[in-house]
Amino acid sequence: MILFSIDGPDFGVFPSPGSLTCISYATALVKKEINLKEVLESNDEFEVGTGAVISQIEACVTQLSINQAANFVIEAPSREIILAAACESANRLSQLSLDNCFLEFSVKVWRVTEPLEDRMEKALFSPPLSKQRVEFAVRHINESQATTLVIYAGSGGFWLWIRGSLLDSLMEHTTSLEKIVGADISRKSLTRAAKIKSAELYDRSITNFDSRLCGFDIGTCLEVIEHMEEDQAWLFGDIALSSFCPRILIVSTPNYEYNPILQRSSVPNKEDDSEDKSGPCKFRNNDHKFEWTRAQFEHWANKLVLRHDYSVEFSGVGGLGNVEPGFASQIAMFRRNILNLADEECASIENLYGNGAVSRTSNSSAFGYW
Repeated sequence: MILFSIDGPDFGVFPSPGSLTCISYATALVKKEINLKEVLESNDEFEVGTGAVISQIEACVTQLSINQAANFVIEAPSREIILAAACESANRLSQLSLDNCFLEFSVKVWRVTEPLEDRMEKALFSPPLSKQRVEFAVRHINESQATTLVIYAGSGGFWLWIRGSLLDSLMEHTTSLEKIVGADISRKSLTRAAKIKSAELYDRSITNFDSRLCGFDIGTCLEVIEHMEEDQAWLFGDIALSSFCPRILIVSTPNYEYNPILQRSSVPNKEDDSEDKSGPCKFRNNDHKFEWTRAQFEHWANKLVLRHDYSVEFSGVGGLGNVEPGFASQIAMFRRNILNLADEECASIENLYGNGAVSRTSNSSAFGYW
């Protein structure tokens, strides 16, 4: 995908997984040799992170704020798919050679409704959980006098909004940080961290080994693992503690047991009223692959420290840890037992984990919606 320049001012409101995003977009078939530009499809509203549109549209939209627009081009699909999408113009296009054609997308973001997860959290907590999580991380950055920070942010750029808020908090507070590194997070967010002495971005999946992510004073992975498959969350934990080896690693994830309270606190709509409430409690975000109870989260963390030279403490934000059902957002803080670990002691296991990330491909019957 080739993304052309973004038009329009940056209002700072970006789509995130679970947000309902109103867009206008058009897909045109272009063939420069015969000056052909045929509009094939257009649509307007979808939920980010659910696979409702092709990955290229979602990747474009998540880089745009409200009232921004962009164009991009991709290779044209098969002749059969083009003609199926062409509808009224199919007969005319069928008479033409469609070799050397490409698809041009024009996209504009008009409105973004924040994810249900955020609305539920804001209805019950002030400040919202997202802010409490980053304040927890900033507090421990200061208490540990960390000079280097690595933000493990996942893959595909889906968690831009979380990392951006952490960077914003770092700008608002005086810290001992001299260097900040992020794994696969938005360059736009990193540029906000102007007063951090060194900010670097590596376009890497956090389930792949990368020596540039090793040996930091503190690492954060806030509300990320639930966006992976569970086996990938286990893989990340193993790589982080055996290979990346931060002195402190902070991992947060939703406490599934708290969901009934959050969902009761949100303003119901007609769709919610019509659903059967006798079944299992829903996840907070449609993009979540899993959500763990406290016992499941503690099982994951305790298994990891048994395999690696770390200890773990459990905490959280939102609610009280000693009152059922615990914190709304549960946190594990891993501490390396050997504090002065030489660089060479962080074992390089690239051959073992280099291809650890799971990739998914999907076929679409149209150009925008699945």
